[in-house]
Amino acid sequence: MTDRTQDPINSIQLQPGHTRRAFLGAGALTLLGLAAPTVHPAAAQTPKRGGTLVVAADVSPPGLDPQKSAAAHSWMIAEHVYSTLLRRDPKMNIVGDLAESWQVVSDTTFVFKLRKGVRWHHGRDLVADDVKHSFERMLDEKTASPWRSNWSIIDRIEAPDPSTVRFVIKRPFAPFFSYLATPHYGAIVPRDIVEKNGDLQKVASGTGPFMLERFVPDNTVVLKRNPSYYEPNLPYLDGLEYRIIPDEAARLAALRAGTVHYLWSVDPLIDRQLQGAAGIVLREPDGYCAQHGMAFNQTKPPFTDVRVRRAVSVGINRGEIIASVLRGHGAITTKIPPCDAPFGYSGDDKGLPYYAHDAALAKRLLAEAGFASGLDTSLEVSPRFPQTVRTGEVMKEQLAGAGVRVTLKQVEWGAALKNFVRTEYDGMSMIPLVWQPDPDAHVYDIFHSGSAINLGKFKDAKVDQLLDQGRTTLDRDKRIAIYRELQRHMADQAYLVFPYASGATEALRDTVKGYVSLPGAQPGSRSRQFFKQTWLAG
Repeated sequence: MTDRTQDPINSIQLQPGHTRRAFLGAGALTLLGLAAPTVHPAAAQTPKRGGTLVVAADVSPPGLDPQKSAAAHSWMIAEHVYSTLLRRDPKMNIVGDLAESWQVVSDTTFVFKLRKGVRWHHGRDLVADDVKHSFERMLDEKTASPWRSNWSIIDRIEAPDPSTVRFVIKRPFAPFFSYLATPHYGAIVPRDIVEKNGDLQKVASGTGPFMLERFVPDNTVVLKRNPSYYEPNLPYLDGLEYRIIPDEAARLAALRAGTVHYLWSVDPLIDRQLQGAAGIVLREPDGYCAQHGMAFNQTKPPFTDVRVRRAVSVGINRGEIIASVLRGHGAITTKIPPCDAPFGYSGDDKGLPYYAHDAALAKRLLAEAGFASGLDTSLEVSPRFPQTVRTGEVMKEQLAGAGVRVTLKQVEWGAALKNFVRTEYDGMSMIPLVWQPDPDAHVYDIFHSGSAINLGKFKDAKVDQLLDQGRTTLDRDKRIAIYRELQRHMADQAYLVFPYASGATEALRDTVKGYVSLPGAQPGSRSRQFFKQTWLAG
């Protein structure tokens, strides 16, 4: 076991006072090759205790189990209720959460010491067996966890005593610490509550700053302050209330009236309505981190034919979509967005194969595939996301000029998400996608042929090889090259189509203080985990 101030992997420089046991704390983003995004510092005022922060949410969580739900609207609750071994601080450094300290025994063995005195919301002490159970549960096929493939790298987990957890992984794994610090990937759940209820879709007991008080689907989720939270004096708020308000105009009206304090992802076409509004603060996006993704059903013709998929890709005009749907506030993207430079694509539509709009080429490709008179297909979208519907409408018009006649099918969000993830739609399906903490997280689960949530159910040995190389290569420059090759190959094969990357404008009442916004895999591609240090001035 080594204990040095410089880690041999990529020679990551550690902050003074840190040892090898925390080598992915200050240096995490260096290892991943990600620049720390701009964050908004908390105001230097004396926090005031009490009050309930009301959030206007657009969609109800389909369930609350952080290890079973792939929905971002489930994570918007889970990040406040559950804790992880590690977490990100306001500067995006990886620091300890439930882990008080950790040691890197080797590139494949890691030992974590748990904080003393941490208690579950139902009163029992946190023990190492809970951590062991949490990861073994995600690895169990019966759980059907969307995160199973993320943790398939684990060889075994040991709990030699109540406060010690040892991970042994099969091979070096570049995003290991990043995943441990991500709420939906690394949430620690209590064994006894899982065994009592079967799952955590309607119940919750965590160790986080807020506790579940009630969950009324399609209506509200109410959380209350955890009086036993391990961070001294936090949270300041008495509680959080997520009110499910599907209509954006109604959400804006509630914010103006002061009946809600916060809403995310204000539609680019109507955010100007809030410019200069009394008592309202707008936070513009500090990068384009979210994407829209359109998948093809590749279990049957016609989208098993690469020529048809390529025809769709060149049949849309990404620049025109960005101009009309986003008012220019977006960028060309692959699944790894521009904000994740140097991994994410940063260029125009001419820099990737079959990205530049070319209706004539689309028609030739369709003719070669046997559709000289054009192709009829469908595109599923959910009306819960008006921006997605508008994107689909623009794409429908563009594709008509390329010989692809699209029928838009508007589907209830829960069904649309299920269909998208399971490839249970006829032709094409599109939903908004969110930021992820590592390039591996962006692509592995949805591209690998062995993943339960491979989008479109395509199989490509080269894609699998690049994905496996990307997650086991520790050298930063080599990882960049791997992911760039992957993105180019995915564009060439047109397995999925990404119309654009976008950013979320957050809107809040000026009485909301101390809130720090971070990139996250929650709605709007922001994490609101720092609601725990937020307070209300009035």
